[in-house]
Amino acid sequence: MRYVGLMIVASCALTACQSHKAVEQQPSSHNVVSTLKAVDFEKENSFVYEKLDQYKLGKFSVGSWINQEPGQYFKLVKPQNPNAAVVYFYRPDSKWNRQEIIAQSFYLNGKRIPSLISNHYYWIELAEGDYKLSLSRPLAVIHFQKPKVAYFHVQAGQQYFVKYEEEKFRGGPNGGGELLKVGPLMQMPTRQALKEIGMTQLKSPGLNFVGELRADGKVIQPKEKIDSGDYQASDDVHLSTPFKIWNPLTW
Repeated sequence: MRYVGLMIVASCALTACQSHKAVEQQPSSHNVVSTLKAVDFEKENSFVYEKLDQYKLGKFSVGSWINQEPGQYFKLVKPQNPNAAVVYFYRPDSKWNRQEIIAQSFYLNGKRIPSLISNHYYWIELAEGDYKLSLSRPLAVIHFQKPKVAYFHVQAGQQYFVKYEEEKFRGGPNGGGELLKVGPLMQMPTRQALKEIGMTQLKSPGLNFVGELRADGKVIQPKEKIDSGDYQASDDVHLSTPFKIWNPLTW
């Protein structure tokens, strides 16, 4: 009976440990933080900060007139952290977009993220919170154009679609009175966006800006660029049945 009692106690302890481990592994939105620099709204309103944001030296991206690399066709992604918000940026294909030489530069909370060229999409994963997205078209490495700035908020576990559109004839979102709209940037309803984004290609990797806050206060930094594998043209076409060459002897 002594051994039976010890076995019961040991099994209970094991169950408790397993339960504790399961609780620890459950993701929580409370320990999810952004790895981007926070937006200082007090500085945002200052004249000096505004000019420093406008006039600067930085990298630039070439447009589709030069960069014609293909990529994987669009597909929805599962975020690295279930409490992350996923924001899809995309730009449809058009003759106008294909003739662009220098693309608009994108900055998210001051960090440069990929520009959008013709027939291009990518996604970013964000912690719940407020963000600033600014756009400007540089002259080579010189940025002097007053940026178009969009402030937006994302919620944990949600997905958003933002289209970059310079050609107004395409129209905007259907019934999008409360959706983001700044210059060529417009937030699109999910159903409408999925119809447009389906033929765009992943020409730059997805980005993860979601860190995990540990109990000791340290932030676990994720791998920023999300590897989606190398593009293979053969992946774009899938035959349901193997292709067979016709044999004339069977005629």
